[in-house]
Amino acid sequence: MQAATFLARHSARRDHVFARGERFALAVAGNHCQGTEFRDGSHLITPALRERIDNIARRYDGFFFGRFDIRYHDAELLRAGQGFAIIELNGVTSESTNIYDPAWSLLRAYRVLFGQWRILFEIGARNRAAGHRVSSLREIIRDARAYYRNRRVSMIAD
Repeated sequence: MQAATFLARHSARRDHVFARGERFALAVAGNHCQGTEFRDGSHLITPALRERIDNIARRYDGFFFGRFDIRYHDAELLRAGQGFAIIELNGVTSESTNIYDPAWSLLRAYRVLFGQWRILFEIGARNRAAGHRVSSLREIIRDARAYYRNRRVSMIAD
């Protein structure tokens, strides 16, 4: 599905014949727009990992909800809350990537999304009750337009 993207990106190696077992990275960062297959990794979550992630998240004032994209090499170290690197932090507009696991049903994915949205509305209600100003629809549209107008497209994840 992404042949045109990868052939253009790697045109210098287009005619290379790979030896058996030779590996070649098509991209540095995977995303579902480039055909990356996401799997549910919830079996890797342990109390130690949860505590480590919570401690990191608490360092960001005003961060109440989001997704850390991480890399790791050793599942046991990860379960111990060690040996991983955070490569991206996604906020309120992020969704749980396990919903893209092909083994999941559409209904299960929507349940996760609706659960996330319920949590987000609760966070918003608590912030509003604490006196935080609510952005107007006009401000949200203005900020979204500014973001998309000023963002740079990366060859890593186009």
